[in-house]
Amino acid sequence: MPATAAWRTFWQNTGMNRRWLFRIVAGTLIAVVGWWVLDEDVPEPVEAPEALDRERQPDYFVERFILNATDERGVHTYRLHGDSMTHFHGDDLWLVNLPWLIFYPESGAPWHLRSERGRAWNGVTEAMLEGEVTIRREATAHNLEANVDTSEVYLRPASQYAETDEFAVYYRDGVRLSGIGARGYLGREELELLSEVRGVYETSGQ
Repeated sequence: MPATAAWRTFWQNTGMNRRWLFRIVAGTLIAVVGWWVLDEDVPEPVEAPEALDRERQPDYFVERFILNATDERGVHTYRLHGDSMTHFHGDDLWLVNLPWLIFYPESGAPWHLRSERGRAWNGVTEAMLEGEVTIRREATAHNLEANVDTSEVYLRPASQYAETDEFAVYYRDGVRLSGIGARGYLGREELELLSEVRGVYETSGQ
């Protein structure tokens, strides 16, 4: 007997049991789907807030501080002022309120970087100025004036390196440049806007 005919005969001979077969299959599906839904509703375990707070307790806190840094030759490279600083030993993290960072290049005027808040990590080899950031340098016989307004600036303080992916404006007398993203080794007087750069130049009249 062909397989199709055999299956038809079996199904006809078990007509009384079809309702039970349907109930068994439906019950199995409900059980499987119900288990899946219950499994999806179980949240991932999270640490208790008390444990998180306990781990983030600072090991020291200072107010109105000044931090001076020098290179291997003892030459002054940068100075950090702040309204307050909190250190978290477990995360190797420093949080600074109203940071004011001063870079000292080998020649010319120092660079002044200010922001609303900041943080440093990895032994203060990396840092971030957060919120609105201003970068200023006065003109001297060795350098031109420089002003930059931007936000969210990543730093490598020992190298006097700064970069941002945000909108930035550079300006001085007669020159205004804007663009998306900026980077530079300020100690080498290297500063560039990265993309969508637009410029305005003013010339004095005769």
